[in-house]
Amino acid sequence: MILYEKIRKCIRPALALGFAGCLFGGVAAAESAPIPPEIVVTAATKALTAAESSIQPIAGTWYEADVPNARMLTIYADGKYEAVCKNGSKSFGVVMVTAEVHPDGSKSLWYSFYEEGGLNLEDEGTASPWFSVYKSAFALRAAFPKEKNAAVQTDLRSGHDGAIHFMRDPKDVYHATSKNVKAEDYLGVWAYGRCYATISRDKEGYRVELQWANSAAEGSRWIYPCTYNSYSGLMFSNNDGTRIDYIYTDDGSGTDNTVYDDGKAFFILRDGKLTWLDTKENTGDGLELRKIPQ
Repeated sequence: MILYEKIRKCIRPALALGFAGCLFGGVAAAESAPIPPEIVVTAATKALTAAESSIQPIAGTWYEADVPNARMLTIYADGKYEAVCKNGSKSFGVVMVTAEVHPDGSKSLWYSFYEEGGLNLEDEGTASPWFSVYKSAFALRAAFPKEKNAAVQTDLRSGHDGAIHFMRDPKDVYHATSKNVKAEDYLGVWAYGRCYATISRDKEGYRVELQWANSAAEGSRWIYPCTYNSYSGLMFSNNDGTRIDYIYTDDGSGTDNTVYDDGKAFFILRDGKLTWLDTKENTGDGLELRKIPQ
């Protein structure tokens, strides 16, 4: 109870999709980050298209409007988020797009924020302030309506009451750098250290092949059939990526071992850098590949 009261000092209660008294805390991405098993996903949400489930329209930095102790919210391209108070307290989690089906068969889409945990400043104002860590089971904290077909969303108001209001940081240039990204810009060969990626056309979509060499004789290959999302300016695969580990011997023979064939990944091109988001194993986290001139 004491910890709950501490958290309330930083995070105001809000109504979100009928959840009275929920606290805003986290963000997760259905399209990018793996959905934690604690989150119950409805059939309507599972049936969303790639464009409908995209969280890219809200990726970037935000600030809370019309409150004295405004929070800063960062929503990352892989769907994770951080919400930070002025006193340094922080909460984090994942955000995913969920569907609410109405009696007439129509549906509303929501950015649903699920909190995983955070850091809370204790004994604020004393000579010895300290941070405590708290953990949540990905509880739903707030939901914001998703604007239909919006490539970039600049305003977030919670639930049906608008009790929580975030506005995009005017200094945020995330989407300004993505507006002119085209599918053709992804085509070619990209490299980062020992990791190489080749992106080419494949039938009606695209094919991304990556190779990461641990040495001259062994390494791994990833093959992703991909679709280009014109709303977000990114490429993605849907649970059909393959990872193959290979080993070659001195006599020229070799063996291939298929590790899995249900991989999911996203490829995001911004400012000339290609980011590989592997949501199966997080292999590509932090890699920024550069195109090799042809």
